[in-house]
Amino acid sequence: MNAERWQQVEQLYHSTLEKEVSERETFLAEACAGDEALRREVESLLAFEDRAELFIESPALDVAAKLFAEGQVSTVPGQTINQYKIISALGAGGMGEVYLAEDTRLERKVALKFLPVLLTQDKGHLRRFEQEARAVAALSHPNVCVIHEVVRTGNGSHCLVMEYVEGVTLRERLADGPMKVSEALDAAIQVASALSAAHASGIVHRDIKPENIMLRRDAYVKILDFGLAKLTDRETPRLDVEAATRKIVLKTSPGVVVGTVAYMSPEQARGLTVDARTDVWSLGVVLYEMLAGQRPFGGATPTDVIISIAEREPALINTSELQIPAAVERVITKALAKDRSQRYQTADELLKDLKSLRRELDLGLGDTASNRQAVTSQFSIPLMRNRLFLGGLIATLIIAAIVYALFLRKNSTLPPQTGIKSLAVLPLKSLNPKASDGYLGLGIADTIITRVSQAGGLTVRPTSAVRRYADEEIDSLEAGRQLKTDAVLDGTFVHEGDRLRVRVNLLRVRDGASLWAESFDMRFTDIFEIQDEVSKEVAARLQLKLTPTQQARFVKRHTGSPDAYSYYTKAMYYFSDRGFSGEAQDETDAAIELLRKAIELDPNYALAHAQLGYAYAWMADFKEGGLGLIASAKEELKIAERLDPQLAEVHVARCFILWSHFENWQTEAAIREARLAKELDPSNTNHVLAAIYYHIGLEEQSIAEFELALQRDPTSDTTKRGYSFMPSQLARPDDSLTLNQRLFNRGPDIHYYLEKRMLQEAAPLIERYEKNTDDPRQRRDQVLFLALQGKHREAQEAIPWLMEKVIRDKAYHHYTYNNARIYALGGKSAEALKWLRLTVAEGFPCYTLFARDPFLDPIRKDQAFVQFMAEMKTRWEGYQSEFG
Repeated sequence: MNAERWQQVEQLYHSTLEKEVSERETFLAEACAGDEALRREVESLLAFEDRAELFIESPALDVAAKLFAEGQVSTVPGQTINQYKIISALGAGGMGEVYLAEDTRLERKVALKFLPVLLTQDKGHLRRFEQEARAVAALSHPNVCVIHEVVRTGNGSHCLVMEYVEGVTLRERLADGPMKVSEALDAAIQVASALSAAHASGIVHRDIKPENIMLRRDAYVKILDFGLAKLTDRETPRLDVEAATRKIVLKTSPGVVVGTVAYMSPEQARGLTVDARTDVWSLGVVLYEMLAGQRPFGGATPTDVIISIAEREPALINTSELQIPAAVERVITKALAKDRSQRYQTADELLKDLKSLRRELDLGLGDTASNRQAVTSQFSIPLMRNRLFLGGLIATLIIAAIVYALFLRKNSTLPPQTGIKSLAVLPLKSLNPKASDGYLGLGIADTIITRVSQAGGLTVRPTSAVRRYADEEIDSLEAGRQLKTDAVLDGTFVHEGDRLRVRVNLLRVRDGASLWAESFDMRFTDIFEIQDEVSKEVAARLQLKLTPTQQARFVKRHTGSPDAYSYYTKAMYYFSDRGFSGEAQDETDAAIELLRKAIELDPNYALAHAQLGYAYAWMADFKEGGLGLIASAKEELKIAERLDPQLAEVHVARCFILWSHFENWQTEAAIREARLAKELDPSNTNHVLAAIYYHIGLEEQSIAEFELALQRDPTSDTTKRGYSFMPSQLARPDDSLTLNQRLFNRGPDIHYYLEKRMLQEAAPLIERYEKNTDDPRQRRDQVLFLALQGKHREAQEAIPWLMEKVIRDKAYHHYTYNNARIYALGGKSAEALKWLRLTVAEGFPCYTLFARDPFLDPIRKDQAFVQFMAEMKTRWEGYQSEFG
């Protein structure tokens, strides 16, 4: 129906209303002049008029006609708006047209939504729109499409810059037919979770429908288009009416769809004030359609649909054919209660019931009408023929029910494992000593660790903590004690030909009790099912609670190719064992080659692309042509992010690249990447953030991150070394000693004595070093010792050799700072300041250290140094403001 047609309907409707009821039929017959479609449309509106209240008082035409008169923003591929380059059109909605664009600054794809000029020319509308955009942007919920910014274009219009979501709309998915119950519940749970967060922030979406729900390939759901969103505490009734009537307009002009009435709640269709319960209704309609393959309320015209919504009950879902559990029917019925007071009062209430249904479905407890019918039809004939058989059968069924209930209680309704607060998943051991497949056991463990660690309330040791047990023979309970966990999952496997046999055992460490054990004998191609089953059982046995977002990640598979997965696990087996020696190059080279093979088999293997990018970046420090490797790393990370925007590994690798001499130590950007990684996966970024924080003088934040890292893995030598290294590099020798005693149970070392100027105690330790040692760290200690002895010239002459040795060392800035201290001790302020500025440029702008270090005291009154410190303080205050 186009705008002209709507105008004709609207004018005729109002003209008819002015007539006496007895005159309307004759008037319509003459006015329509044989146009039966026009007459039916007007008659539908008249039939509903008595119940419509405010619905028709703000005509849809008034809004629609203005939209058409004002027109939409004219955009073409290749056009650039700010840093956004238009690629192609994605679609259109009543609140604007949407285009795919490239963010040329951040090198990512985004969606640009251009708003109708009508909505932005009026200052009131614009102010309301910006207010709502800010509110939605602040939601920061994983199932809500992210709003990056609002941009004003050159012609005075506005556009939203949004996250680009790759996948299909729920509408496109439903074109293939109804969804399985589990699939529909998973989608509804994620939508309900997003709505719950929105409602908690005072935002009602008001336009929940399949077109606004995106399904990514990993089953992750994103809600789009908060263009009709309403701030519950600020909306006026008039705007409610306008929004409701705007949505009545159907297809009005090419590229402009202003909405549909099929998902409106009764109160919304009538133009009454809406609240969170209108979103509950709309989600109920969507859930019904996902399961039944059709909408609960239909009609030949929009008005017929509104009448159906207001007056009729939806048909029951065909449970005999579709196998819909009765409990699902009850949830839908409650969500679609026409009386708001009888409906779910909050999205959170609906969410809880949906989650409960999903758990019951996993346990096989769903009661369906077809199940009941099947039981009846199966036994009806023999029951009628033989009453004696009936009694025996009933007795048998009762006994079977009792046995089943006891079994179910034992195996499904598990007692809470309240003592289990931490878990270690050990690499599975190969039972075939001749096979070189030890990497597979670590790969299986890594997948289980990644999934189980998604749950709150349980600390899971990261893969880095259990890596050493892949090559070490040790009793599982002893490993659990070493890792300081309450439970440990161990296992064995045999991989022969196309068969994979796996046995796992979940043990309580304090008494060795087995909480669960299982064996699997499958084809190797079913390895993903094994990982799924083990992860789910561990979560069930330990009574773990997962949010909808965590549930989506819990079942996430990064590849469907077992062979690609095999190459990936072998690659990570090597890459996780790398160090900082020459052997690290060989290990990483092997990992790179294996990752390439994995990607050849599955080009869409996002995780393999991400880890290949990380491996390239890691190798850049060891090989000539480092910039070329960095370029390759960036390209792999770009591919990985395009394939899967939710990979923490992408941001970890980008942080590594940004915080390096290849990218001129972009500290702020590196921190933001590390924080993004932490949001997506808290397991592997605490020590990274801790290291960056102390390098920029955010010492309290650094300590907090180190402590979090130790909570997650108290056995990590990497974290312990980094933590104890921090105060020793920040001129805090007493704190360093305390940490060394706590973490390693050892007393003062050479650095403690040097920092305290205890030269008599330091001398014998220095003498243990070879006089012409090639170890840069030992040589650095020797040079500082000379300066502290007053042998300034000798210390300064040793600097060129030392710096040549460490030119490609990641800790280069610590050596340059050592040089600044040596020149400062000798009173040479200009030379000291030169090395200080180089230290800052090389990624160590630590104002708190510079202000504290007594070795810099001889040059503190130098005017150039005073100016330098003023600059560093301003910079440090900026870090505090943004990251403190």
